[in-house]
Amino acid sequence: MSGANDADAVRQAKIELAAALRWASRLGYQSGVCNHFSVAVPGQPDLMLINPEGYFWSEARVSDIVIAAHDGRIVSGNGHTVETTAFSIHAPIHRLLPQAVAVLHTHMHHATAICMRKDGTVSPSYLSAMSFYQRIAYDRGFDGPALTPAEGERLARLIGDDFILMMENHGPLVVGASIGEALLRLIYLEDTCRMQLLAEAGGHALQPIPARMMEAIPRDVPRFKAYAKGFMVAVVRSLTREEPDFLT
Repeated sequence: MSGANDADAVRQAKIELAAALRWASRLGYQSGVCNHFSVAVPGQPDLMLINPEGYFWSEARVSDIVIAAHDGRIVSGNGHTVETTAFSIHAPIHRLLPQAVAVLHTHMHHATAICMRKDGTVSPSYLSAMSFYQRIAYDRGFDGPALTPAEGERLARLIGDDFILMMENHGPLVVGASIGEALLRLIYLEDTCRMQLLAEAGGHALQPIPARMMEAIPRDVPRFKAYAKGFMVAVVRSLTREEPDFLT
């Protein structure tokens, strides 16, 4: 790509990342000013775009997005910093898993509730999650907050070629080939966990989706990828109309 095209691609990635942060805030996914969304810089996979430390996701603007190297160096000049745990989790995953273009980590309530259960798993019982049921990894080795790159490397090994990591005593982490894919997958995950908890609350066993149907699902579901693309366009369109300051 030319320099102009590179710049356009980076700006579009910043727009989508800021939009994803604001949309996730609307959905109540943020906990304090913690948790992080990141995406590889287009054309420069050794760099990542990530939300700044100490800001609510509802405040996210294109100009606030930080460009950082995997070794912890801040490349952008907007004066923002990045939380230690963000580097410890996100940078190693981007470095070790090139397919993880976008990495989203939250403590959203219903998915985190499943992570808090002893041997908690996401039940393959809900239509909207069929694109990822067989691509969920589980971390059963909680060892406190992620404060070193070694922890992110451990998480990357657990994820492998999966899309979701349910971290015991911690919360979910979702990856995708684009911000739209990762964000839509994050929303489907929270919806699925909420439905599961509601269904289980009635005291009845869940009805699993037939195994023959699960086994027929390809790794990358074309219909999901198309939904994700249209979904991201709709998110940016809605925010441009309702909260245009995010583009500044």
